[in-house]
Amino acid sequence: MTTDSRIMTEKSLKKLEYDVIIELLAQQARTSIGRMLCRDLLPAVSLSLSLEGQEETNDAFERLVKWGDLPFGGIDDIRPIIRQASAGATLNCGELLKIASFLRAVDRMLDAVDDHPHDEDKADESAILQKARMLESLPVFLRRLEMSVAGEDELFDHASEELYRIRRRLRDAQDAVKKELDKVLLKHAGALQENLITMRSGRYVVPVRSDRRTAVRGLVHDTSASGNTLFIEPMAVVELNNKIRELEAAEQHEILSILKELSAIVATKADVLITNTTILAELDFAMSKARLALAMDAIMPLMNDSGVIVLRKARHPLIPSDRVVPIDFELGKTFKTLVITGPNTGGKTVTLKTCGLLTLMAMAGLFIPAQSSSEISWFKSIEVDIGDEQSIEQNLSTFSSHMREVIRITEIAGEGVLVLLDELGAGTDPSEGAALAIAILDHLRLSGCHTVATTHYRELKGYALNETGVENACCEFDTETLQPTFKLLIGVPGVSNAFAISSRLGLDGAIIDRARAFISDEGTRFENLVSAIEQSHREARAMEEEIGRLHEETVRVKETLEKERDVLADERERLLSKAREEAASLLDETRAEIDLLLEEMRRKTLSASSGDHRVTSEARGRLAAIEKKYKVRSSGGTDVDFPINPVSLRLGEVYEARSLGVSGVLRELPDSKDQVVLESGSFKVTVPVSELRYVRKEVERKGRNQPPKIVPSSKLRSDIVMRAKTELLLLGKRVDEAVGEIDQFLDDALLAGLSPVRIVHGKGTGALRKATHDYLMRDRRVKSFRAGGDGEGGDGVTVAELYLDH
Repeated sequence: MTTDSRIMTEKSLKKLEYDVIIELLAQQARTSIGRMLCRDLLPAVSLSLSLEGQEETNDAFERLVKWGDLPFGGIDDIRPIIRQASAGATLNCGELLKIASFLRAVDRMLDAVDDHPHDEDKADESAILQKARMLESLPVFLRRLEMSVAGEDELFDHASEELYRIRRRLRDAQDAVKKELDKVLLKHAGALQENLITMRSGRYVVPVRSDRRTAVRGLVHDTSASGNTLFIEPMAVVELNNKIRELEAAEQHEILSILKELSAIVATKADVLITNTTILAELDFAMSKARLALAMDAIMPLMNDSGVIVLRKARHPLIPSDRVVPIDFELGKTFKTLVITGPNTGGKTVTLKTCGLLTLMAMAGLFIPAQSSSEISWFKSIEVDIGDEQSIEQNLSTFSSHMREVIRITEIAGEGVLVLLDELGAGTDPSEGAALAIAILDHLRLSGCHTVATTHYRELKGYALNETGVENACCEFDTETLQPTFKLLIGVPGVSNAFAISSRLGLDGAIIDRARAFISDEGTRFENLVSAIEQSHREARAMEEEIGRLHEETVRVKETLEKERDVLADERERLLSKAREEAASLLDETRAEIDLLLEEMRRKTLSASSGDHRVTSEARGRLAAIEKKYKVRSSGGTDVDFPINPVSLRLGEVYEARSLGVSGVLRELPDSKDQVVLESGSFKVTVPVSELRYVRKEVERKGRNQPPKIVPSSKLRSDIVMRAKTELLLLGKRVDEAVGEIDQFLDDALLAGLSPVRIVHGKGTGALRKATHDYLMRDRRVKSFRAGGDGEGGDGVTVAELYLDH
């Protein structure tokens, strides 16, 4: 948002300390590009733009409170890099790494908004999500950068086929040189200062003692500081060293070609990259406003352009929360001019600044520290004359400087202008100052301005009492404690507390009485009337606060009683459930005993008889009576799981092992240890009979048509979750060891719902990295993988995304 500097002067913004608020806003930004937008924020030039800014802040605030912040890590201002590439410059590896980091940040932002729960109707999405979805991912280019750029000044071998071929030949040539030099080391060991191979001027050499110079034929490239050692390139390796230099030159040429190619791609993608940068800056700016609102405990104000300001429990945002006194303030409803009187340090100037600063904040689209239902008007201009010892700059103004500012304000006064005047008419003769202050206020009133002025002059109280559209207000003073309360009382003119203060401080009563005699009877009656009004107002407000406190206490007691009622209801349900479970347990035991009794009878009786049938019938009748009596159901509303008698087991039937949570077909009857074998899918498990339970009929019917589904028990799953980690260290492992650990690591991560995960294999020879990439490429559990980025470990780390619903 912008504003016309001729309308909203920088001086007014500074005197109201708007610049300090903007700096607080900038400190909330997570990126440099977002911080620049914060510092450029000015009050809007229209009500509609102010409302747009408020809606943007509200969208971001709801996102922040409900779902947390957006990911802004890894976002740099890449616009200078893009401009270089667009101008035809060749970017270096470090600059390309910043482009890659930026593209990863774009992908993270898109993932964050894709994971955000939203309605199917995209029209209902918040503006913050809609803006984030405008980001454009460049996965192909990002993959090209990640496969090409290895570090700040290094490219991967596979950045191009030609670079890979050159580096392979270069390594072969270097190995050949070293082999030849190894022969020299063996052959002329006595002539060498040290048995080692080193480099001088980019060529491989050996250190030869100066007194044995003729023992090794070759080119001298350097000598030691003492002159005792010559660094000689043996003739046998001169051609090989020349070959290495040629290959190194070819390598640099190919690196430059690759960098030019990548820089050209940046240039072709410049529009997308610039647009993404702008979107991310605007997102950070919006979230910064939300973060500031959260830090200030601020709310979204109602907005109008009719000059109405209503502040409820408003707090000056720059006064510490443990010291600030909330105020209620009103302007523009029944009066457009407010005259505030009261003692020094009573809070008049703070009230003036609170009104002006909160108005500026609301116009700029920021939330304000106040209670809900507070209302702010948009003004085309806010003119301020504040300059006293309470200002931030400690700038004491003279009467002349005050008057020059007031003259400027009177010249531009009109509709839609908010004027804030501190100590109007001060610094000159009181009678003339008061008359001048009344005339200035009347001029501003007639011009249509909304005006708030502070003063000590008693004459202005009378002006406010007698003039339509003008209202008195005062900052309350407690004569008992001789301290201001900093509370604003609208509709009550302030009174001088000089006599009361002097009396409580111990001034002789006779002196005070003599002072009273110098005041006219009319002035005394006026002061007494005002004092009585203020006292009545204070008592009425105390009564109102007491009523409010009692109401809050009533609501709190009601909520407490409702919570206790809910707790009692839950306890009642818990006791009933426990009773049902105990009854079910008793029934289980009874049925088990009867089943054992029946089985014993069948074993003892080889041939059925009528008496046997009567006993059996009687036993079953007793069981039915018990079941009918208790009407027991399990706590989940399903039938109780009865213990299984081993003799009742049937091969081919489906049972469930309770501890494992596995259902399967019975393949082997109990052995001597009462162990049975269940077949579930492609594997078999051995479990005790005591762990078996009957499977519901609907599950049983499904079991005959398809293998039972294996569900890990809660204990097994919790063990896995506790064991699972997001990072696997393979440093020092062999390839065959690493592959096994990767497989177990991915299993645990999937069951624990962890993604992405990091596999740290180090750089080294590259064997572990290649084995890791080969395994991940074949594994169906892996959605994608990449090398680590800035701050992630680089080429020594692989970051993998898993299919969590796999």
